[in-house]
Amino acid sequence: MSAVWRPLPIMHIPNRYTARWLKPLGLLAVTLLVAACGADKDKRAQIRLLNASPELASAELVIDKDKLAGPVSALTLSAYARRGDGTASLQVRNSSGGATVATSPATLKADAHYTLIAYGAGGAMRTSLVEEEQAEPASGQSKLMVLNLAPDAGPVDVFLTDANAALASAQPFASNVAPGQGSGFLARDSGSYRLRVTGAGKRDDVRLDLAAVTLDSAKVSTLVLRGSAGGVLVHALKLPQRGELSRMDNGSARVRVVAAISAGRIDASIAGQSLLENSRSPAIGPYRTVPAGTQVPSITVDGIAVAPTLPSLVAGGDYTLLLRGTAAAPVMQALVDDNRLPTVSGQARLNLVNGLDLPASLNFNYSPVTQAIGPGGTGSANVAATNAALVSVTSSQFSDPLYTQRDLAVSAEGVYSLFLVNADSPQGIVRRER
Repeated sequence: MSAVWRPLPIMHIPNRYTARWLKPLGLLAVTLLVAACGADKDKRAQIRLLNASPELASAELVIDKDKLAGPVSALTLSAYARRGDGTASLQVRNSSGGATVATSPATLKADAHYTLIAYGAGGAMRTSLVEEEQAEPASGQSKLMVLNLAPDAGPVDVFLTDANAALASAQPFASNVAPGQGSGFLARDSGSYRLRVTGAGKRDDVRLDLAAVTLDSAKVSTLVLRGSAGGVLVHALKLPQRGELSRMDNGSARVRVVAAISAGRIDASIAGQSLLENSRSPAIGPYRTVPAGTQVPSITVDGIAVAPTLPSLVAGGDYTLLLRGTAAAPVMQALVDDNRLPTVSGQARLNLVNGLDLPASLNFNYSPVTQAIGPGGTGSANVAATNAALVSVTSSQFSDPLYTQRDLAVSAEGVYSLFLVNADSPQGIVRRER
């Protein structure tokens, strides 16, 4: 009798056992999937926008057409937004109208934090990207990077000293930090310091003086220097790594006196500082740094007081107190100076200050650059740098030029002022400001 093959019976597991085993397995799979997705999400780059330009009222951060942050008001910081790692096109847009004001490429790392800083003014907006993954120092130590984002200030030195330390014997914390560049992260004992910023190699050229800046223990920060209305003084922002922004505004302005009258002895002071002392007119005094806000200058011509009307001084601004007219009847006008550098490479800025009682136009190499500047007025133009320019000032009231110079040298990125003064007859005085 041959054997008959029979298949083994299929084992059947009751439903209650199936549910008991499959339910935990399903939950485990879902948990692992969610964890994997969460891990990928956490490893994406995180980026935020710092709007460091007071002229950009509201900004947005756009990466590859995706809006990640905004609107961000001037001198404020957005929250972090997540973005996939890899190459990206970082764009800063003006929230009003949506125009792109700055674009820069970047390579973002997974699980890294960044702050994109928008800075500059007008049609010369720029960006700087700070990676916030610096290792924290030991307790009692602090790390600080100086980032010079004041394009018009030029290279600077930065000092961190005791409150009463003299700069003459102090060692700079960071030296010759050029515009758009940083010092790298430098170590310093934590604590409170007096912060002073000067022109590079010029300890008497103080651009910012803050009584107390704190470097926190075991922390990393960036000191962002930003530009001012006048172009020479600077403001500061303290940006802790992955922390909140602190504004450290300059509390000062710069003021000078220009005496354009034909004769007379001038004495002028403001906020306890001498602007001109027993100086024969015409005369151009140096800028003096004084507290911003309401100030009342003291000005006399041949011992007779001039009653000036001076607007509130804006922090970071430059001002000229222009005396014109005659010694018997002097008139004082407060002018707002623009000593910012030209934005086009190879050019210089040329300012006209009209201390005469008639309109004047400025010509540079036979081309008019400012026209019909009224008495006590100012004009400004960017001109090509040259070793020998023909500069003339004309007026519609005279057939001959009021002033002519045939060999004026103007350097690229220089700032020059031509003052029209009345020394018995109209004359011009050229002064290099920067």
